[in-house]
Amino acid sequence: MCRLLGIYGPVKSWREILSDFQELSEKGKIPNIPNVLPGHKDGWGMACSKHDGSGMDLVGKYLGSAREAPEYREKVHNFQSQPHTFLCHLRKASPSIPISLPNCHPFLSAGWAFIHNGTVYKAENLENASRFQMTSDNSDSEFLFHYLLRHILEEESIEHRIERLIESLLKMNLKFSSLNSILSNGSEMYVIRYAAEHHDYFTLFYNETGSGVIVSSELIGVQEVREGIWTEMQNRSVLSISSDSPKAKLTRF
Repeated sequence: MCRLLGIYGPVKSWREILSDFQELSEKGKIPNIPNVLPGHKDGWGMACSKHDGSGMDLVGKYLGSAREAPEYREKVHNFQSQPHTFLCHLRKASPSIPISLPNCHPFLSAGWAFIHNGTVYKAENLENASRFQMTSDNSDSEFLFHYLLRHILEEESIEHRIERLIESLLKMNLKFSSLNSILSNGSEMYVIRYAAEHHDYFTLFYNETGSGVIVSSELIGVQEVREGIWTEMQNRSVLSISSDSPKAKLTRF
C-alpha cells in the first residue's frame, strides 16, 4: 500500500510536482480497510537516470514520512537540472513486511529501478525470482521486481518486452492485492496497473505534457499539471514510454 510517481522526459514545474507528491505521505488516499491508519509514512525513496543514459541510480532511501523529512527537500533542491527519468515512492508497509530501510523502495538491479504498490503473498515462490541478489529483508516487492526483470531482460525490443511482461503477469499463480508498479532503465519506462481488489485505491494516472509524461497513483495538484489532461490507466494494462516514441503506449491484457 504505497504511492508511486514516475516522470519521463522534460516536464515543466517538475520540482513543484515532487513537492506536491511529498504531501501524499500524509494526505494520500488509503484503502477502505478496518484499522488502516491514514498516511504513507513508513519510508520513502527516489531513483533517477544516470547522466550518461546507462541506467538508473539510487538517489536515496529513508525511513519515516517524506513530508517531515528535510532530506526530501534537499534531494530535490540539489538536482542541477531535471533528470530524464525519475521515480519516487512513498511507502505504507504491508502487515507482513517489516518497516526497515532495506525494505524501502526503489529497488535496483542490472541498471533497472522498480517501485511497487500492493502486496504479493508468498512472493518468494515466484519462478526464478532469486536469480538476482536480494537487498531487502525478503520484501515481496523485490521478489516481484526480480521476477519481472528476468522476463524483460530476455527480450531486446520494446514490443517484445511488453509482450513478455504481460505473459509473466498472467502466469503468476500467487494471490496478490495489486501489482501496480513502475520499472525503468532510464531510457524505457513500463507502468503496470493490475489490481485484484480495492480498485478505487490501486489507481494509476498519466499525463502526457507534450515533451514528457507524468505517472502518479493520484492526481498531482500543481496548477500547470492539474490543467493538463490526465488519463486513468485501465485495470490490467501496461503503459510503455521510450525515446523511440514521443507518446505513451497503453496495452490492455
